[in-house]
Amino acid sequence: MTTRLTVDLENPQLLKLLNLEAQEKGVPKKKIVISALETYFSEKSENLALLKLAEKSFSEWNNPRDDAYNKL
Repeated sequence: MTTRLTVDLENPQLLKLLNLEAQEKGVPKKKIVISALETYFSEKSENLALLKLAEKSFSEWNNPRDDAYNKL
């Protein structure tokens, strides 16, 4: 399946950097954009997973007796 996306980057510097990166690496701009999006969503998913794991640790701190400290 082919999917097309048209984006106005609103910043000519971003397009310049994209063009330079593509030229430097000898790859199409499309490949760089796809790689950047994959990295972004991979890191986002990883961060969400870490936050979910940390919820148990922080739940121990959720103690009504500590309300006095919360007001400080």
